[in-house]
Amino acid sequence: MSLTDTERAHILEAIQNQRNALAQTRITGEPAEIGRGLVHLAELHGMLEDHAESRRHYEEALGFFQTAGDKHGQAQVLFGLGVSRAHFEDHRGAIEHIAKATLLFNELKDQENEALGRAAIGESLRSLGQARGAEEKYQEALLLYRQAKNGPRIAQLLMDIGDIRMEAGEYEAARKRFAEAMPLLEKEGDPEPLALCRLLLGEAEGLLGNHNSARPLLQSAVDLYTELHDHVYEARARWDLSIAYTFGQEWKLARAELEAVIPLFEEQGRQEDVAKARKVLAHFDARGV
Repeated sequence: MSLTDTERAHILEAIQNQRNALAQTRITGEPAEIGRGLVHLAELHGMLEDHAESRRHYEEALGFFQTAGDKHGQAQVLFGLGVSRAHFEDHRGAIEHIAKATLLFNELKDQENEALGRAAIGESLRSLGQARGAEEKYQEALLLYRQAKNGPRIAQLLMDIGDIRMEAGEYEAARKRFAEAMPLLEKEGDPEPLALCRLLLGEAEGLLGNHNSARPLLQSAVDLYTELHDHVYEARARWDLSIAYTFGQEWKLARAELEAVIPLFEEQGRQEDVAKARKVLAHFDARGV
């Protein structure tokens, strides 16, 4: 999500304040304290998506944490360096750094950060096209998050695993993951991940031929994306919903969704999709429905 001018100004001010504080810490502080100051600076630059500067501060911080023998600090920095490399599409480098961090978190019995590392390795493996390897890492992270009872992280990983299964055409396996994630997301009350989960579960139900089950899920996704003003995903949900209504021979409802999705496609410059939707409407007209 892009920052507002006000948010950017606050972060820039925080960076300057941290630079000033760090200048004093370099004179009077212990190595671990200097390392923590550099990590904070790296994180602030990361918020501005200045990943080159972020990486530079992480690299300097690593040396201070090594001098101090601070393993938790080293793990935190290695994870940050891995994330920075991933932003530069260096996923092999990202995996190398995050794997080292994950081993240290495991040694320190820091279960939540170990899970975060395993999930991040999964993300990079997926970016490299290694879907099954990614799912293995997601499953490892999922086990740790289940032990920690971290509902939002459990739900996110279930959705990631479900998405991999969808790509593989394993729709029933995907449906089960999305169905397990949904009550966890409903409990949290964050509309954006909940909307995505309902959309994905609706799509999985539709691909399995369960159009009666798909319709209320897709309608709910439409409603949430409308409230969120996310026209890209609203269009996707409306298109899917028009298909579900068509299979149920609910022609008026299908027509209404097609008529609603056309301006969304036009707004996004998706002329092929506009033509596709108009073709379906013309087919309805020809059949008198």
